[in-house]
Amino acid sequence: MKILARYLFMNLFQPLIYLLLAFSLLFIIGDLMDNADEFLKAGASPMLMLHYYSLQLPSLIIYIVPICLLLATLYSLSQLTRHSEVVAMRASGISIYRIVRPYMLLGFFCFIFTAVVNEVTGPRFAYRAHQLLESKTKASDDVYFEKIAYKNPTVGHEWYIGGFDTRSYTMTNVTLRIRRADGSDLSKITAKKGHWLDRRWWFEDGVILHFDEANNVLNEETEEFQTKEMRTLKERPEEFMREAKDAAHQSSLELLEYIQTHQHLSRKDIRSDWVDFHHKLTMPFVCLIAVLIGIPVGAHTGRKGALAGIMMAISLFFGFYATQFTMEYLAKQMFIQPWVGAWTAIIAFFGIGSVMIYRMR
Repeated sequence: MKILARYLFMNLFQPLIYLLLAFSLLFIIGDLMDNADEFLKAGASPMLMLHYYSLQLPSLIIYIVPICLLLATLYSLSQLTRHSEVVAMRASGISIYRIVRPYMLLGFFCFIFTAVVNEVTGPRFAYRAHQLLESKTKASDDVYFEKIAYKNPTVGHEWYIGGFDTRSYTMTNVTLRIRRADGSDLSKITAKKGHWLDRRWWFEDGVILHFDEANNVLNEETEEFQTKEMRTLKERPEEFMREAKDAAHQSSLELLEYIQTHQHLSRKDIRSDWVDFHHKLTMPFVCLIAVLIGIPVGAHTGRKGALAGIMMAISLFFGFYATQFTMEYLAKQMFIQPWVGAWTAIIAFFGIGSVMIYRMR
């Protein structure tokens, strides 16, 4: 049985690798055609373009892997069915569930792999690729400096940062207001520069003003400094980075922290962020949907030709994405709950695929 499992696994794994390479290459060619003029104007070297696409690929794994897994499953099972290998296995007393087990295991491995990439490397590398492209197609490195307004209501801190270097975590023209529970100012800190060193903020060339409960400046407590270690500030650079990134460049944990610290936003904006958060959670599950759809379709259409299976599976896949888009749109328009909008398509097509595999008996 181990020999059979290994044979089935390699029968799926080999076309999957070829498809991943092909789709990755197609993406690079397509994107290069779109950005060729910008690369040429910037005088980008081949090494820089190679670096750019090496940063972009991890963020695309979550989209490339499911469709490649679907096509590889269709091809593998259609070949087995066409050569009557599935019939021979069933005639030898091997259950259909043992036959599809290697496919499900590879689908589960792809689920884990894409979940890790989507949460750890994909968003961070995509943001770096975005900044790399912007810096090389503009006249200066100003794209690395973001103007950031950040509010941390849990501790009453309101930041305005004139420039934030996302490479070195250096701030310029910093204004920090520390407020009491009633909203009045407790103190105000201004500094020309701020640096993140040894997991603490260090401010340079600044002034600290203190206020009484009537919001009057306590002149006797005013403090000027050249360099000061700000031990009481708990905000991390990653919190400011989230203000500069859109949802596509954030992990689900970053989105969750953003939502929790931005309850002052409008109800519709919060609802949209919740939909994006649940959408990121659901993305790795598409790998399992691809396998669940590919197994019964590939086995059923093997004798009719690969084209029929591909068209049927792509139609189901298109239906899945259309359902997901529609439900998430309704959730963002506040007709349904965010989790309902994001998870409905996953649950529905997981059930459809499971029923189709059950009926293969």
